[in-house]
Amino acid sequence: MDAGNVSAIISAAAGISGVLLGNVFVLVKERLTTKAARQKETTYLGVIVVSHLDRFANGCSHVAFDDGTEYGRPAGKNGEHIPTTALPVFQPLEINVDWRLLPKDLMYPILRLPDLQEQLQSRLAGITQYDNDPPEHTEFFWVRQRGYADLGLQASDLARKLRMHARIPAEESLPGEWNRDQNLKDVIKEIDGKRAAWESRQSESLNQLNS
Repeated sequence: MDAGNVSAIISAAAGISGVLLGNVFVLVKERLTTKAARQKETTYLGVIVVSHLDRFANGCSHVAFDDGTEYGRPAGKNGEHIPTTALPVFQPLEINVDWRLLPKDLMYPILRLPDLQEQLQSRLAGITQYDNDPPEHTEFFWVRQRGYADLGLQASDLARKLRMHARIPAEESLPGEWNRDQNLKDVIKEIDGKRAAWESRQSESLNQLNS
């Protein structure tokens, strides 16, 4: 093979390599640009949805501490315990964001929160229909308080996970400050303790009747 052919082959190879490298650089640049745009959109989604989740968790907290009293006295007439707080609203499908940016294991539980609230409200409606414990309505308020405490904790946990996914700085309570999540956990613990004590008394009474 003469020197002219070798030179032509080298030139052709160099030209092809240059085109290939150029295409590779373009693809890498496009992918990096797309990734940056996707991260920016995800961060925007995170900021918006975290705000909605936190507001919902705060609303759940208000309901969780509502035992039907005001200033330590029954909120209704004639000693009747009645709800004093409005129910929180979370309607994720009305939030103008692209939910497809989220992984399934994060998107699904967020979108399902309204269904869980509806299930809780249906349970409370059933208790109200057959309520035989006026004026305290103990079972109704136990279920209502505990249910919304649990919903609030779920919303708070989802907000935390979304912050991590969207690379949003976490918010931490300082030592000694009021901590919503810990207070919601305390509500659940207190109501579970009251229910356990009530069931124990019922069991003792039944045993005495049968003895």
